[in-house]
Amino acid sequence: MSFTVDIDFDKPDLTADTDTQNEIFLQVFNSGDGELFDKLYRADSISNFSGQPLTGAARLAFFKEFLATKPKLQAEVTHAWVAGDAALIGVRFTIDGTDQDGKPMHLEGTCTDVLRRGADGRWLMAVDRPVAGSLLPE
Repeated sequence: MSFTVDIDFDKPDLTADTDTQNEIFLQVFNSGDGELFDKLYRADSISNFSGQPLTGAARLAFFKEFLATKPKLQAEVTHAWVAGDAALIGVRFTIDGTDQDGKPMHLEGTCTDVLRRGADGRWLMAVDRPVAGSLLPE
């Protein structure tokens, strides 16, 4: 996949544009840089990617560990609605790579994301809720 969107790596912005947002998210995730990936999230955001709701330092630690093996994400937006300073995004995704033990890993599922536009105008993740068979509890 070739990318066309330039990213401000100090202050990334997911934007209200669905295609641009998806490309930025893919670029940052696929970089393997957990610290950079966490910059796509508000300080008070909740990520349930690990299977439990994480925020702050715990969320950052999970992203750093999970992305260290540089898994590859593919994602297709299934729906997107923007209302004022909030956006609801649906995504179908697959992640392929190796786990921390070097074993092959394949995850696929759907994700519901809520983005919020902050006072600085940037759109960042407020809640992400991926649902993949072995990744998350129901």
